Amino acid sequence: MTVALARTFLGPAVQTTPENAHTLLQSDRLSRDFTAVGVEDTVAEALEKIRANPGTGEIFYCYACDADGRLVGVVPLRKLIRAAPTERIASLMFTRVVKLPVDASDAVVEDFFVTYRFLAFPVVDADGRIVGVVEMNQFVDAFSDTLFDEVEGRVRDEVYRFVGLPEGELQETRPVRLALKRFPWLLVNIAGGFLAATTTRLFEHTVAEVVVVSAFIPMVLVLSESLGVQTTAVAASMVAHGEVDRKVVVREVVAASLAGMMAATVVALLGRIYSPGFGFPVALFVSVTVSATLASCLGGVLPFLFKRLKVDPHLASAPLVLAVSDNISLLTYFGLVTRLLL
Repeated sequence: MTVALARTFLGPAVQTTPENAHTLLQSDRLSRDFTAVGVEDTVAEALEKIRANPGTGEIFYCYACDADGRLVGVVPLRKLIRAAPTERIASLMFTRVVKLPVDASDAVVEDFFVTYRFLAFPVVDADGRIVGVVEMNQFVDAFSDTLFDEVEGRVRDEVYRFVGLPEGELQETRPVRLALKRFPWLLVNIAGGFLAATTTRLFEHTVAEVVVVSAFIPMVLVLSESLGVQTTAVAASMVAHGEVDRKVVVREVVAASLAGMMAATVVALLGRIYSPGFGFPVALFVSVTVSATLASCLGGVLPFLFKRLKVDPHLASAPLVLAVSDNISLLTYFGLVTRLLL
């Protein structure tokens, strides 16, 4: 509302005191340029007041006041525009208003913007009368660092957990305790690696007879690992934020499987360069396709399973997906090569 409308609803201005110095009432961030209407006004009347006193800044919300100027509701401007002209403000407004007191410090205002993510907040005096508004753009420089630190910290913690680092990694100062926290998930990697070594040992005759088999092992493994980790990241993120959507999970698994099939085609064509027949390319295509599909399915399911078992999905999912997909990839790969070429 503009200053003229504000005076209509507010009466005398609130007096400042030494106690509330350096607060909103004293701050140049408090704007008197806001939109206020009566609760019994119609939408048409409210819009007419806005047009008559448009103010100089952007209008985000329309504030509803009673006859004494006390703030009793708020109506987002988009809701006001979409409503019927004869509809009353009282039927449109939200009565649970998040508002700031006039003695709020800058730190409190910053916390409000970070917590509620609103574009503006009304400011009220001790009697509940609106005296101004604080808009986000007036505090953006001040609270952007706070918001950035909050988001950065949350993302950093998620990345740490996903790669196997426990929560509170930066706060721990004792190397021995850090090592003990990390070691359990290293055991999963060790177990997966030992099984892979055992699988390779079982097929050492195949590797000795078809030397080119060993050259493509890294490619077969890295494709399934990459797709499995990508799907795991999506599913673990959904679990962390409580936004479980089965359609999204299925879409990710199908997309990863199709990507694996495309990659398998390219790998098979490359394998054809090193092998005169079609047995080796077929073995490459099938093994990469099967392992990529399996890894994607595991990545989409394990985070939810571990969440139900009350195990951190970030810590547990990725190592297990890698271990299982690696061994299935090798078994499929070596088995097909042995069957088709020997």
